[in-house]
Amino acid sequence: MTKLTNSISLSLWGKGGSGKSTTALALASLAAAEGRRTVVLDADPQRSASAWYHSSKTPSFAVHSTEVAAVPGLLGRAKARYDLVIIDHPPARYSGSSQIAQSTDLSLIVARPYAFDLTLALEWVGIVQRAGAEPLVALTAAPPLRLGAMAPAVGGARARLRQAHATTWAHQITNRLIYPDLIGRGMTIADLPETTAARADYARLLTALCDKGASNG
Repeated sequence: MTKLTNSISLSLWGKGGSGKSTTALALASLAAAEGRRTVVLDADPQRSASAWYHSSKTPSFAVHSTEVAAVPGLLGRAKARYDLVIIDHPPARYSGSSQIAQSTDLSLIVARPYAFDLTLALEWVGIVQRAGAEPLVALTAAPPLRLGAMAPAVGGARARLRQAHATTWAHQITNRLIYPDLIGRGMTIADLPETTAARADYARLLTALCDKGASNG
């Protein structure tokens, strides 16, 4: 079980198609599977998380549709009620974005390991850092490891992030066709057996975030 003694809030940032909403749902489902009271505040106008929630027959966590400007005001009440509060931020900057970065305990930027995605991810790193927070960057939709070695695209992405002094998660979310299939069926990563590689990727990320949240607290 992940280390989570106090309620923590996590904001997710990234471009459209980076796997941001998928990551929000995956982390929420795994936290809920551990018995954590969890909510996703869906501030992304695309409302992917909300659409999933309405298609799911037995959601194990709550999803609340909201607007960026309303999130800071909701956080206090949400943290009083839930163990984990996840904010799915839009793929573009809004006037209330900096306040969200300042208000949440953790910020996670998700990015695919390709040039354009990394350019935008580094823009998000700058926005969150200027708000006084230190984000963690996680590479998603990454090519699989080959004989234990990372793909050239992943190695190049890590080098670029390191050069920009961005804090990068040590592991990766490997590109797997099962992710969109699960979401389309109203299911989540937590519906997979614990031994599956797809679930293990996100479980590792949740552990890293909870450990970071515990150390920050």
